[in-house]
Amino acid sequence: MERGRLSGWGWACGCCALLACLVLGQGQKCSSTQYEQNGRCCNKCSPGQKVRTECAGEAETVCEPCARHHFQGSWTREMHCTPHRDCDENAGLVVEIPGNASRNVVCRCKNGTHCSSQECQTCRVNKPCGPGEGVQQEASGASDTVCMVCPHGYFSSSSSATARCQPWSSCETKQLIQKVNGTHVSDVVCADVQTLPESKEESKRIYSLPVVLVSVAAVSILGGGAVLFLWCQNHREPQKYHVNQEPHCQPMEVVFEDDECPALPVQETLPGGQPVAQEDGKDSHLAQQEHP
Repeated sequence: MERGRLSGWGWACGCCALLACLVLGQGQKCSSTQYEQNGRCCNKCSPGQKVRTECAGEAETVCEPCARHHFQGSWTREMHCTPHRDCDENAGLVVEIPGNASRNVVCRCKNGTHCSSQECQTCRVNKPCGPGEGVQQEASGASDTVCMVCPHGYFSSSSSATARCQPWSSCETKQLIQKVNGTHVSDVVCADVQTLPESKEESKRIYSLPVVLVSVAAVSILGGGAVLFLWCQNHREPQKYHVNQEPHCQPMEVVFEDDECPALPVQETLPGGQPVAQEDGKDSHLAQQEHP
């Protein structure tokens, strides 16, 4: 009988030891808002607070709010809060989201710039897309601008870090006709059908103006040349001619200095080569010659 009692007590002691181990093991499995302290689960401090006094004995954890410009973002058993981040304006940073007791300050780069790294301690200027290119993805965070060449039917005429490629204008929807084709750097040019004839007439007038000026200049030059020619004809010196007389009553030969001048009448001569005297306004007559 006693031997049976001893075996029963041994079994009971083994069970108690097993239960003690299970209890100690459960002490390591506190909730996410608790922490283990001296074999028991103690409460953590909620976000925006810190631990002032840890739990001891039967007393629970004592918490207090974070100081100004400090925060605690989660349940914690820490006795100190974290200072807010400082957005340095000299580095190009500005405050995007203000901080409080449970949230840190969120900084961002000024407009037109992006973070140079994941930590965003400094900023860089966004890269612009040049003419003929458009923004595929704008710069944000630590990523720069992503550009793309404008495809057919789209254009970009200026440099920009935010503008995308714009589609060509549709002249048909505006009840116009396309006057100039578009390119990747320029839009199409539309025109009203009614204005085209006027434009053509203006073009004709513009193109005909040089022709008129040239014609007027040519007429002026030709007219001036004709006047000069007539003046020279009227003021040229009288034509001189020479009469070559040869002995033995040879026929008289008249030589002109200017072959282009009209022929002058031949002066009559007497036998022996003596010229016949002629008065102005009277008919010529032969002079009476006395024979010896």
